[in-house]
Amino acid sequence: MTQQAQVARARMAESPSDPRFSLLLRLQRRSPAWRWGVPIVLLAAIALIVGLALAPAGESARQGPAPGTIAAPTSALPVLTSAGPTPSAGDLGDPSVLTVPAGNGGPARYIVFGTGDWPYNVPTAVSTDLKTWHRVGDAMPIVPRWSATDKFHSHIWAPAVRRIGNRWLMYVTVPDRASHRQCIAVTESKKPEGPYADALGHPLVCQSALGGSIDASVVVTSTGPTLLWKSDGNCCHLPATLWSQTLRADGLAVTGTPHSLLQADEKWQQGVMEEPAAIPNSAGGWWLFYSGGFYNGPGYAIGIASCRTLSGPCEERSKSPYAASVPGQRSPGGLETFVDLQGRLRVVFDTWTRPPDANGHYDCCRAIDLATVTNT
Repeated sequence: MTQQAQVARARMAESPSDPRFSLLLRLQRRSPAWRWGVPIVLLAAIALIVGLALAPAGESARQGPAPGTIAAPTSALPVLTSAGPTPSAGDLGDPSVLTVPAGNGGPARYIVFGTGDWPYNVPTAVSTDLKTWHRVGDAMPIVPRWSATDKFHSHIWAPAVRRIGNRWLMYVTVPDRASHRQCIAVTESKKPEGPYADALGHPLVCQSALGGSIDASVVVTSTGPTLLWKSDGNCCHLPATLWSQTLRADGLAVTGTPHSLLQADEKWQQGVMEEPAAIPNSAGGWWLFYSGGFYNGPGYAIGIASCRTLSGPCEERSKSPYAASVPGQRSPGGLETFVDLQGRLRVVFDTWTRPPDANGHYDCCRAIDLATVTNT
C-alpha cells in the first residue's frame, strides 16, 4: 500500500467531521473498490508533494528512543526489547524479515520485505547487521495474472517470506479480479531477494464470502508449516477474524480444515484485528500476536493472546494493548517473527516516524523496528 496517496484519497472523499471517517481510512487499504478513484489520486499526489515540502527538516530520519523495553505488561508475557526505528530500510509497513545463511547467492544477510515505498509492489532492503539497510527494489515486479488492475501499487501488501524445502516462497495480499476482494497469493523465486512470481495461477486462500483473506504469516514447525491470516470482514460490515490452517509440506496448498482463532471484541481494537504472528510459549502452546485499531491512528497497537495449539482455542491475555505507542515509536503494528543468524528469536514491526496531522492521523512515514524476545 502507498499510504500517502491512499490516505489523501480517502480524506478527499469524506469530511473529517464524518463519524465514519476513521473507518473509511482503514477501509481504503482494505477494499478493492478504491482502485477506481483515479482523478482523486492525481489530486492527492499534488497534495502529498506540497505536504512533504512543508514538513520540518529531518523528520524522516528520526531514529527514535534509545534501546529499551517496548512491551512487558506483566511478568507472565513475552518481553520485547527494542532498538528503536530504522528509517534506512525505507518507508515500510507490514514488514517481514528473511534470514539468509551464507551460500545462498551471497554472504549471510537479512532481507526485509514490506508494504509501501511507491512505485514498488513489494519493496525490499538488505542488511548484514540488522542496523544499516540498503534498498534493493521490487521483490514482485509482475503481479499474478488473476490480480485486479492496481496502477498505483496500493492494494498489494503484507508479504511473508519463508524457505520451505528448497523453495523461497512469498505469501502476499493481492486484489482478486474475479471476487473483487483481497486474497492471499503464494509466489516463488529461485533467489531469496526475488523476483517472485505467482506459483499457482489462482489465490491460495480467498474467503470472499467473509470479505476476503489478507495478512498471511507462516509458522514452520517440526510437523510442517501452518498458515495464519485474517478474513477481512472490515471491508463489508462482517467480523474481523484471525484464522489458521495447515499447509501442505511444500507450502503450495492448504490442507484440512481452517480454524477460527480470535475475533476483535475488545474496545481498544475498534473492531479491527489483523496481522497475526505466532511464537511458541515455553509453558506449552503458542503466543499469538496481532495488530488492532486503525493503522494510521494513534490507537493502533499490538495485542497478544495465548493459544493451546496453532488450531486454537485462543484467549486474549489483556483488555488493553500489549504494545502501544511510546515516545519515538508511534502506533506499533504489523509484527512478524524471525530467527536471526545467531539463532535468537526476534520480531520486526513498523512505527510511524512523524507526528499525526491536525486530524490526528498519520500520513507519513513508517520505519521498521526490531526487538529481541525473551520470557517466552
